[in-house]
Amino acid sequence: MFIAFESHVKATIAFLRHLRVKVNASTVNETLKNHPDETSLLSISDALGKWNLPNGAGKIDTANIDQLPLPFIALTRRAGAPFIVVTAVDDNYVHFLDSNYKRNVTSTRSDFIKDQGWVGLYLIAEPNVHSGEPDYKAAKRKETVATLVSGAAIFVIAFLATFLFWTNIKNDVGENSFPATAIFLQYFITLAGVFVTSLLIWYETDRNNPLLQKVCTGIAKGNCAAILTGKAAKAFGWLSWSEVGFFYYTSALLCMILAGGNMMVYISLIALINILALPYPVFSVYYQWRVAKQWCVLCLIVQVLLVAGAVNVLVNHLYSSWPAINLPVLAQGLLLYAVPVLCWFTIKPFVLKIQLAKNDKREYFRIKFNEEIFDTLLRNQPKVTIPDGLGIDLGSATAKHTLIKVCNPYCGPCSRAHPDMEKLLEEMPDLKAKIIFTTGYGGDEVMTKPAMHLMAIAETSDENTIKKALDDWYLPEKKDYEAFAWKYPVNGQLQKQDIKIKAMNQWCTDMKVTATPTFFINGYQLPRTYDIADLKYFLLE
Repeated sequence: MFIAFESHVKATIAFLRHLRVKVNASTVNETLKNHPDETSLLSISDALGKWNLPNGAGKIDTANIDQLPLPFIALTRRAGAPFIVVTAVDDNYVHFLDSNYKRNVTSTRSDFIKDQGWVGLYLIAEPNVHSGEPDYKAAKRKETVATLVSGAAIFVIAFLATFLFWTNIKNDVGENSFPATAIFLQYFITLAGVFVTSLLIWYETDRNNPLLQKVCTGIAKGNCAAILTGKAAKAFGWLSWSEVGFFYYTSALLCMILAGGNMMVYISLIALINILALPYPVFSVYYQWRVAKQWCVLCLIVQVLLVAGAVNVLVNHLYSSWPAINLPVLAQGLLLYAVPVLCWFTIKPFVLKIQLAKNDKREYFRIKFNEEIFDTLLRNQPKVTIPDGLGIDLGSATAKHTLIKVCNPYCGPCSRAHPDMEKLLEEMPDLKAKIIFTTGYGGDEVMTKPAMHLMAIAETSDENTIKKALDDWYLPEKKDYEAFAWKYPVNGQLQKQDIKIKAMNQWCTDMKVTATPTFFINGYQLPRTYDIADLKYFLLE
């Protein structure tokens, strides 16, 4: 409910829709939000890769736009939505999705390049039978159920509140002079007030929410953040006016639905408080108009509701039962007005902690994947000599970067890291890898034999066979050396690896390697904060 996505998320969702690749919208949003370079072609490319969708980004001469496979994403200078999903190109026109990614619009090729500010940057993708979100249907069901449950909960609460309200007034309206329409109008004004002030509190806890940002920038000089963080945003320096408004409307709503036989008395109590609150709209509008010189759309709606409620109260004399307000009514009213205050200040710390955790996570990613920080951390790690002639070498011998993986054949984490290393080698042509085994030679034949066997295969086979052998050993959960040895016979080469095993163990001792897997990049131990999958963000040229 009330979910809005940022433009790069909406562009990716629309792109996947046109490619007919099934990925849930919430999955797209979460994946891109957790990317260290969130609003970039790289983040979209990495996300598509996670869903087994081969893709590539590049730059082309803008005159050759018709040579790109469709659809494609064009990175432009379009305000607010720089990622454009291009759906068709012909000799004269470019067809693409509008900034809401719902409707197709058409522009001449020259106007598209000029008006949208496209310099040729693009991302293309080629789906296959494996493309899509794993367990898509289960995730879709979960997403649908969550949406239905939240929607149903809001509907049920609103229905029950209205039912209780109607039950309270159906007898009193006939006995008193209050018009039913006036009371219902006050009720719905109060409901609207609860909704709008809830949005204000939501905005105060999550100012980056795209839905609320869209609402708050709907008019000229619209800037909710400036008003809600300004000097006049709080009463007594700690209580925000958004909270005051929320307490005011939720308390009034509670009085209306829990009044019982005192409905008309409570309506009068609410009416008097509404009249007493009239100076606030004057203050709020004046402050926004003359002092801040910016407008908060949600704040203005609250002021309109306050004035509308007061007009309804005065025109229909909803305050006329005030003489019946006695001490028990005041005491009960005070309790009802206290309930929202106590509830909010009880849950507020948890709400703020959850939001802070989300913000901290994103900030952590930004810091973690900062190249200067990574380089500083890396240079402070233990440095090793890169051994020649030891271990299994993968990748181009002339590659600029060297990754060393120290492992043993039966190490579970080593097995889990193996696919990440393979993927990194595939994606990074300027990276080579060296696998060094540490086996505790001299006391563990079970550990030593698979290492010697893999070394023998590497000595006598091409790289494709070596990679397949490594996959066949590391990927199965259960390691069966006899079956592996039968599949990859080495014809007497096994014992020749004895000296190499000793040399690798000695190197590990000299370099003070005490755990597996241990990774080194360009001679420095990879900091514990990073996984090898993270290296692609630093090795891209």
